[in-house]
Amino acid sequence: MVTVSHKTIKEMRARNAEYVHHRMQIPITDEQYLFWDNILTNYYDEAITLYQDLLAQTNYKSRNRCYDPGILQGKLTLKIGDKRIYAHRFTYVVRVSLPLSSQQVIRHQCANERCLNAAHIELGVQAQNFQDLLSARAYGVRWELLPKSAFETIR
Repeated sequence: MVTVSHKTIKEMRARNAEYVHHRMQIPITDEQYLFWDNILTNYYDEAITLYQDLLAQTNYKSRNRCYDPGILQGKLTLKIGDKRIYAHRFTYVVRVSLPLSSQQVIRHQCANERCLNAAHIELGVQAQNFQDLLSARAYGVRWELLPKSAFETIR
């Protein structure tokens, strides 16, 4: 079971306030970006509650610092409104307050597609994600090089 500390929640709220203050005021048509932007600006308190509940149901794997939901195969999904989304996308967006576009994919640096630890997630495009898969298969995962904080992966 993973618990989210009050310090982390405070940090998340500060990051979200910064996002809301500085968010782009230009017309954006990417439907997925607008979906995440709506959550970050209008439903962030509910998203934090869902984030805490979701992580409370996961197992912390101390060997690799993954937050594993314990499902046997595939990726965990959530239903928000009428949309079904992957839990790892949700945890990343809520943790770092960055909306995702439809072109962005989640790259699991730990090579565990079920991991919900935002520190193990980096954004990219499908070609980079495929290269990550090939690298992990060929060389394995260098656990000691994984970021300790979700903000280390933001460039």
